[in-house]
Amino acid sequence: MKHCNHIIRFIVVFIFIGIGFFAVRSYLVPDSFGIYGSYSYGFHRGDSDAEQASIPALYQESESCKECHEAVYRTWSNGGHAGVTCEACHGPWQAHNENTLDTVVKDTSVEGCMVCHVTLQARPAGFPQIDDFASHVKEQGEEVQQDMDCTFCHEPHEPK
Repeated sequence: MKHCNHIIRFIVVFIFIGIGFFAVRSYLVPDSFGIYGSYSYGFHRGDSDAEQASIPALYQESESCKECHEAVYRTWSNGGHAGVTCEACHGPWQAHNENTLDTVVKDTSVEGCMVCHVTLQARPAGFPQIDDFASHVKEQGEEVQQDMDCTFCHEPHEPK
């Protein structure tokens, strides 16, 4: 029996480690995680739904812009970018609205436009796409100028 002492010690230590693990786990894992009542959330903490709902929305619909920018809204809603929300180019409405002295961001950079208009095979054939800005400008019979961007030729709210 003397030669089995090390195995018995190992089993006792292993049992204590297991008990310690489950004791610590019971304090660290929230009650609403995993199985809650008769419903299994999987890897979801049920209380997080209410917490997320209490956080104010940062982005709003384009309708929020209509109150103060009715003429621009009317032009945009009848133009080619009507499916693109105002905040896609101007950033979150809430940041502008909380301090109306700050102007909204206007991403008129070539990179900002190319997010949607770079040539991709997955896009529909009728969707306006360009390979690169410089070749597009030359195709239009213009010369690329310093600090030139897409708004030199295109009105973002009513693109043509």
